[in-house]
Amino acid sequence: MTKLPLVALSLGLMFVSGCVAPNGSAAPYNGARQQTAAQQLAATEAALNALEPAPAPAVTAASTVPTLQGLGYAVVSVQPGRNTAQKTLLAIRAARMDATRALAEQIHGLSVDSRTTMAEAVVQSDTLRATVTGVIRGARTVRIEPKSPDVYEVLLEVDRDMIAQMLRVARRTRT
Repeated sequence: MTKLPLVALSLGLMFVSGCVAPNGSAAPYNGARQQTAAQQLAATEAALNALEPAPAPAVTAASTVPTLQGLGYAVVSVQPGRNTAQKTLLAIRAARMDATRALAEQIHGLSVDSRTTMAEAVVQSDTLRATVTGVIRGARTVRIEPKSPDVYEVLLEVDRDMIAQMLRVARRTRT
């Protein structure tokens, strides 16, 4: 069996999870109400059911699932702190959070809200807001290193085994 069903499942989950405005944000332009968590779950289950039946366990082996990586950066000098050591630790923490956000974007998708106001065929304002909401489990730190004297880089990874486990749990909960 090919990797196509797994890719289709991943893309389907990404599209379904990225189509919902986060709680507390403005309603979509068409006036539709925001989806509740139950509606989100139902939409995800419908997308999973629309795909081929779940493949045999051998197909969901870790070798068929990609490893996801998130890269994050932070500047040391702009961090609050009394000395360079404190600022460095805070920069590493900020870079880790940035890397976690990058992973969440890959796994859960990115919600984009854009508004343009025009008057007399002239743009008055143009705003763009992007949000991501999700849970990241099993991420491990691959490396933390300075990229310059004032910038730190953190690389996080969710390995194939964790992603395969999450897919198995998702399939079990839909039956």
